[in-house]
Amino acid sequence: MKKNIAIGSLLIVLLITVKVATGQQGNQVQLVTEPKDKAYDRAHINDLKPIPYTYLRESDVFWEKRVWRSVDFNEKMNHPLYFPQTPQGRWRSFMQVVWDAMQNGEITAYEASGSTDNFEEMLPVPASQLSAKLTTQQTIRQPDPNNPDVFITQTVESPFEPQDVKFIWIKEDWIFDKQRSEMQIRIIGICPVQEDIDPTTNVFRGYKPLFWLYYPEIRPLLAQNEVYNSGNSARRLTYDQLFLQRRFSSYIIKEDNVFDRRIDDYASGMDALLEAERIKTEIRDFEQELWVY
Repeated sequence: MKKNIAIGSLLIVLLITVKVATGQQGNQVQLVTEPKDKAYDRAHINDLKPIPYTYLRESDVFWEKRVWRSVDFNEKMNHPLYFPQTPQGRWRSFMQVVWDAMQNGEITAYEASGSTDNFEEMLPVPASQLSAKLTTQQTIRQPDPNNPDVFITQTVESPFEPQDVKFIWIKEDWIFDKQRSEMQIRIIGICPVQEDIDPTTNVFRGYKPLFWLYYPEIRPLLAQNEVYNSGNSARRLTYDQLFLQRRFSSYIIKEDNVFDRRIDDYASGMDALLEAERIKTEIRDFEQELWVY
């Protein structure tokens, strides 16, 4: 009996000691050695790695379709990809993230001027060469400093700015894995697109692809850069999570076809939108019809 009382008393003392120690630890003053813009240390994003894909064998691929999508940064759902236009600490836009990484030699850009977007055939482009290539010339009219009544025409050079990109193209494969009975989406490449403006007349001539990025290569970079989350600033997503969870709005501009044609090569206006919707519906209906008995 006395032994049980002694053991009980010892446990009570031990619990009180742990509680006091924990309380004292929680009330300790956090020593700050350098200024920080947060009330706590943020190491979570730095340690993140790309979310691993499930292993996919060729024999498990029952059905596959390749599509190309256009992502318009002007759409509200895609604003997290475009903003902030000016970097705010660690928070940078998608284009700013990849452009900075290209300048530092962390990722590779591939030429987009050829007739193919096959990564096995495209050539890598050095960052210095790409910067010079993307520098544009614009013709402006301004008053003559010597005679304000006379206007002179002058050509000025404008260096490439990441915020000038308002669209990206995504090349992806939709694959039905018969081993797991699920549809998987694998992004293959991303291509920033810029408006093509005539330097003489300033007339819009369409869109021009700038360069291609091999998505599996840039995933580690995207996994360590955060996207703004309006619902909870403490739980910001990474760009890798944004693309993997399909948290963006897009429309189909091309499907794999024997003529290698884009939708706007054979349809325009409302017909092009209906054709894009038809391709999307075809992919959705394929998966649904597999489970119709």
